[in-house]
Amino acid sequence: MINVHIVPHTHWDREWYLPYQEFRIRLTRLVGKLLAILERDPEYASFHLDGQSSVLDDYLEIHPEDRERLKRYITEGRIKLGPWYVQPDESLVSGESLIRNFQLGIRIAEEMGGSQRFGYLPDMFGHISQLPQILDGFGMKEAVFWRGLGEVVTQSGTELKWQGADGTTLFAYRFPNALGYNSVFRLHGDIDKAERQLRELFEGHLLPPTKASSVLVMVGVDHMEPQDDLSEIVNKLAPRFPGYKLIHSTMEQFLASAKAETESIADGLYTAVGELRDTNRSVDGSINFLLANVLSSRMPLKQFNAKVQFELERWAEPFSAIWHGMGGAYPDKLLAQSWKYLLQNHPHDSICGCSRDEVHRQMMTRFEWAQEIAGQLTEESLRYIASEIDTSALPDGAIVFHVFNPLERGRKDTVTVELMLPDADADIRFFEIRDSEGRVLPSQWVDMKRELIAGNHPDDEVRDLGLLDAAVPPEEKGILVGLAFVRKATVRFVPHELPGLGYATFTATPVRLASPDTNTLVDGHALENDWLRVEVGQDGSVRLLDKMSGRHYDNVLVYEDGGDIGDGYTFSPPLFDERFSTAGLQASISVTEDGPARGVLRIAQSWLLPAGLESDRKRRSAVKRECSLTTELSLGKHDRWVGVTTRFDNQASDHRLRAKFATGIGAAQSWASSAFDMVRRSTKVAQPSDDRWIEDAVGVHPNQGLAGVTSSCGSYGFAVAPYGLPEYEVTPGGDILVTLVRSVGYLGSPDLRTIRGGAGPMFKTPEAQCQGELTYRLALIPHAGDGAQSGEAWRRSAEHHLPARAVQMRKSAGTMPLVHSFASLEEPESPIVLSAIKRTEGRDGTLLRCFNPTESEQSATLRLDRPVKEVYVLDLEENRKEPVQIAASDGRGVTLHLGPKGIITIETTH
Repeated sequence: MINVHIVPHTHWDREWYLPYQEFRIRLTRLVGKLLAILERDPEYASFHLDGQSSVLDDYLEIHPEDRERLKRYITEGRIKLGPWYVQPDESLVSGESLIRNFQLGIRIAEEMGGSQRFGYLPDMFGHISQLPQILDGFGMKEAVFWRGLGEVVTQSGTELKWQGADGTTLFAYRFPNALGYNSVFRLHGDIDKAERQLRELFEGHLLPPTKASSVLVMVGVDHMEPQDDLSEIVNKLAPRFPGYKLIHSTMEQFLASAKAETESIADGLYTAVGELRDTNRSVDGSINFLLANVLSSRMPLKQFNAKVQFELERWAEPFSAIWHGMGGAYPDKLLAQSWKYLLQNHPHDSICGCSRDEVHRQMMTRFEWAQEIAGQLTEESLRYIASEIDTSALPDGAIVFHVFNPLERGRKDTVTVELMLPDADADIRFFEIRDSEGRVLPSQWVDMKRELIAGNHPDDEVRDLGLLDAAVPPEEKGILVGLAFVRKATVRFVPHELPGLGYATFTATPVRLASPDTNTLVDGHALENDWLRVEVGQDGSVRLLDKMSGRHYDNVLVYEDGGDIGDGYTFSPPLFDERFSTAGLQASISVTEDGPARGVLRIAQSWLLPAGLESDRKRRSAVKRECSLTTELSLGKHDRWVGVTTRFDNQASDHRLRAKFATGIGAAQSWASSAFDMVRRSTKVAQPSDDRWIEDAVGVHPNQGLAGVTSSCGSYGFAVAPYGLPEYEVTPGGDILVTLVRSVGYLGSPDLRTIRGGAGPMFKTPEAQCQGELTYRLALIPHAGDGAQSGEAWRRSAEHHLPARAVQMRKSAGTMPLVHSFASLEEPESPIVLSAIKRTEGRDGTLLRCFNPTESEQSATLRLDRPVKEVYVLDLEENRKEPVQIAASDGRGVTLHLGPKGIITIETTH
């Protein structure tokens, strides 16, 4: 007997080829129709509402009167949703974002009657290596997917296993390659035609690849409303299929059946391992595209996403939790709202940049809202903490400021601080910076500007400590309290060391008569410290010396530009492409910072690029436009990396600009950061055979802020740390290419050459050309050892991505010391990475999450500033699993043991 599990569903893109509000109108009608069907037809067993709970938020905001009706049907299992809040792109968002996505989706669904508990991954453009471990952390033991499987399809049945990076293994079901998540859009009302539909499905797609006695028929497609007469049609079809049992079913019922039916041959099921990001390599590929170049569509979205993720994960949450541990209130509701705005930008068609212009315009507003909340909460928590620091013994007349380090390790890289001065002229030559022990530190003054500030803090006393003078209170006719004109002096200095996840206190004194420190990191058109030397040639070429290894990297930075007739999904060069390089391009070189703390060289170039495409779109335009290109190279006194800031005035259309870093390190593999992992990938690109080709295989891959190569001997390597630039490629010869911008004019291009047909409708999207001045930040990191294993490159990239922040406060008495670490790893060279610090959901404990991105076991002791009462290991829903022994005799240490690629979440109580 073949059990046919018929699952009606919709695939709900919250925004895509229509903007959010237009699709929401359709959603209200879909859900309204579904409720009517469920009330009218008791045989309509269930409807799969696409595995995401955001649809409830979106619907109930318009129809709150339907809450109880929805809750009833969800409780009865007749409407199925969750575990996602939104279906994201897995590679373009952080691991923390994925966890919070599941947490929110499950919470909403459970409050409304119950959440599904399996990994529903129907349309993601590839799958990350750590998703099995994440799913398992939520108690999910099964996954359903389609895209990115490549050769897996040719070697497995529809039932298989998926092993994650750490060894966690799930039962998986892959949708039939040619069908995906829509077996049929609707069943025909004509029963003879409906019978033919099912027979074609059984014989052509469902029975040949299965090893189970259950098959899955998904009835529905993108934005499809439920079918009114589905129960009637299924009942009429049943007698026509002897040997088959037609079941109006759910995804969970199907997975349970298929898993049980293959249990006896579980060891014989094919096991897919790790990351799944390959193009189709099966003869029945149809439209099963990977669509890898969504990594570089609308790059400003990706940059803003990285900014907000860092703000929430490494600033707002940790320092709010620290202030809460000191007795303050924890802003859980505001943090949750910031996270929700961010997650609403993570649906795959949204964060991938493959939607209409209106969609992405509205995304920028949500990013701004999320950043405004997170940024303000960061500012409030830092100032709360600073207000408790005892600075009463510091010299009178000095400017007092505190520098906070969000990293779990100490650091010595150069700090930038903006000092507030009275809004009056003063004859200042430089600022003398001293640490809390009175030592004079190397420093330089780089800018001064007049600015109107707003002292915005909920505590008036804390607010006033952050102002040069106390604000006039409302009872004394003070309006717009906290607003003041000041002069802001930008100063850079070199600390001896900032403690891990903590702060250090400094003073600044304006000096009017003495001469400033004349030591410098600049040597002509070169920058040099104890570890690195970077030189700029007259043509703008860059040469880097790693003084530790003695290795030279010549022509290490060049920009390359080529045509692109592609779209929001796909890079496609024109038939007769013309490519340009800055190698040999005339350059103007200047020194913009010259001091003992940091040196900066500026390379200014004027680049003539084709204005766009010729009318036939087969070649780039003969008309050229001037695109200014400015590169700033920076090096701090103790920096083990070279900072690169690129500003590109994009006046060209239909092209792709990449930065090329020539390392000369020939390598069969590259490596790059991913969610909770460092992933190795082949540098060779193997194209599908002609009979299986539906799109080109590509050499580009995702990174989450770090990508590199290691020498064949494993003793050295070179990494690039791009900030919010997720697309990179490494050639077998060792060139690392980072995409800066891909300018295209269509959601779905009319004449793609690198894919069959394309993936989106042919809407014009002029804003996807990303015109105007664009700014990019990244770091160059030559390093010892294997960058995927040692942790050194990750530590340096974190210094670049998460610079320390300064808070200026007036002198005051307090109970906290001038230098303090709240939490840090005792082993500073450990490759273990801190991922989250926050208050535990529903309890008063502190959650800390760490992961081990390496291929070997790692242990480290997390040193806390207060004795710990209890420590528990948590699952990813933040339920307590088991107690952990407190390591240190003083009760302030917790030793973490992580297996290869392991993730651990703990809760401490005090």
